[in-house]
Amino acid sequence: MSTISLRQSHNKDPEELRNLIKQLTVKLEEKYQLSSRWLNSDEVEVQRSGVKGLISLAPAEVRVEIKLGLMMTAFKSTIQSEISRSMAEKLG
Repeated sequence: MSTISLRQSHNKDPEELRNLIKQLTVKLEEKYQLSSRWLNSDEVEVQRSGVKGLISLAPAEVRVEIKLGLMMTAFKSTIQSEISRSMAEKLG
């Protein structure tokens, strides 16, 4: 099992941050068929077969932790680059 661990600082207010994360999860759903579910106002679970992760929102930082199953490990660098780029674009 492989793990993607990313952090991105931000200066967004909580409502704006949640809207930006919603946009990111829509993109992940379209591109990688990851379904998302808000666990509470500060955490979003993303998953699909072979992928399970958590996006955590904090006042100055967003953290992404995703575990990839064996079959998805081959796509790790692509997924990591896409999420990192999107987070920098939306939150930076």
